[in-house]
Amino acid sequence: MNYGTFFFPRLNKSGDWVLQTDRKEIIDLMQERNWNTKSPWRQCLSGTSFGFTRSFDSARNAKESVTRILSKLALGSFDFIELGDGKGWEIKTSPTPQNNPNPCAYAVNYSNPTLNYKEQ
Repeated sequence: MNYGTFFFPRLNKSGDWVLQTDRKEIIDLMQERNWNTKSPWRQCLSGTSFGFTRSFDSARNAKESVTRILSKLALGSFDFIELGDGKGWEIKTSPTPQNNPNPCAYAVNYSNPTLNYKEQ
């Protein structure tokens, strides 16, 4: 089950923010930052999704920081979708060939039927 990736403040738009995700490539990168004693990022959640937190003085600075981090990964494009309460974002990624899920083995390719059947 995919839970998604979210970035939101704990209380106010200045102060601690949380990047919560279940995406393995984001978790791996953020855990490296957590283990680096010079990094301001700290892990705050683990389980079906992981959370990483750090302090920012504004929502703009928070979003710019996460944009820089995500641009280091081969995620394709990503969009920040504002949450309903106006505090934070859901981060949607567009699949790339590297992270595109494999289709079902029984899926039929209707655009090229000759690929669906092995010639005898």
